[in-house]
Amino acid sequence: MTNSRISVLAALLAALAAGSFVSANAIAQTPEGKFRGAYVCEKLPLTRNILRTPLDLVIRGKEVQFARPLFNLRGTRVVGSELGAGTVDDGGTLHLRSEWTFRGNIAHADYSGTLTPSGGTLAGTQTWSSRNGGQTVTRTCTAALVPTRPAATARQ
Repeated sequence: MTNSRISVLAALLAALAAGSFVSANAIAQTPEGKFRGAYVCEKLPLTRNILRTPLDLVIRGKEVQFARPLFNLRGTRVVGSELGAGTVDDGGTLHLRSEWTFRGNIAHADYSGTLTPSGGTLAGTQTWSSRNGGQTVTRTCTAALVPTRPAATARQ
């Protein structure tokens, strides 16, 4: 093989390697912006049904925040908000945590998942325990999210 063919082959391999690196980084990037979706959790022993509620999430750089309403045990009245925060790792995975109290119980939640420009999913667990060290209950939760669109401007 001649030196010119080796140089061409080396340049081609370098270009392929660089293209693969750029493609891998493009895939790992999580889009910034606001997302909205549906959040579903298993039924707790004291609740009437499974939980279905809206979820709002925003990504700014590597930081993520989310919020969703908290309901009474019958699911008929909003009694607060679950507010959580987390980060996006270098692979594009979101990691979120939250903590709240309700009627003497403390809940800790951990969620993770990925989002693309068209949306994505999160999954995780909530662990409920009483202040007095009683029984601990864990349930799984999932969320499906899509990007929010800015409201259309009214025509003048």
